[in-house]
Amino acid sequence: MIGGPFPEVLAAAQRGEPSAIETIYRDVAPLVLGYLRANGARDPEDTASEVFVSMMRRLSSFAGDEQQFRSWLLTIAHRRMIDDFRRRGRRREDPVPVDEMGERVILLTDGESQALARLRSRGVLEALDQLTEDQRAALMLRVLADLPVKQVAEVMGKPETAVKALLRRGFASLTRHLATGGEGVGEAVE
Repeated sequence: MIGGPFPEVLAAAQRGEPSAIETIYRDVAPLVLGYLRANGARDPEDTASEVFVSMMRRLSSFAGDEQQFRSWLLTIAHRRMIDDFRRRGRRREDPVPVDEMGERVILLTDGESQALARLRSRGVLEALDQLTEDQRAALMLRVLADLPVKQVAEVMGKPETAVKALLRRGFASLTRHLATGGEGVGEAVE
């Protein structure tokens, strides 16, 4: 988080100052990418670029504090992700599994890949896959983005009571899945 200097950084970014725009980007890009990846965006980097283009187009009209900015940006990310899901639904694609691509794929050993491998080995990614899309989105916004329930509801376009129910059910499902090592847990409920 940028913290105390956020209002000045925002004002400078709204005037188009490159260093302020870079500061904001460096602060929120991991959050946006993490949210998109955790929610199954087909091409998170591409969708994130659309989010930041939208952000730049609308930045001059934004008014609020840093937490409201993050909520606003994640709202854009959520909408771009939904748009991508809809496009994908209309345009069927059959991606080739990485295992079948053989030597044409260069395996990455960066920090992100290592972190994902650790999460996978602990069953966290599989547990998240057991959740409904709405449960996963609500959990990621609440935990990863550290947004209050009210802002999660705004991002998702749902009533607060529905978001609270999604969070409660999502946490319960994760707890059951992780406690049993992924066995004996039924489908996620919504």
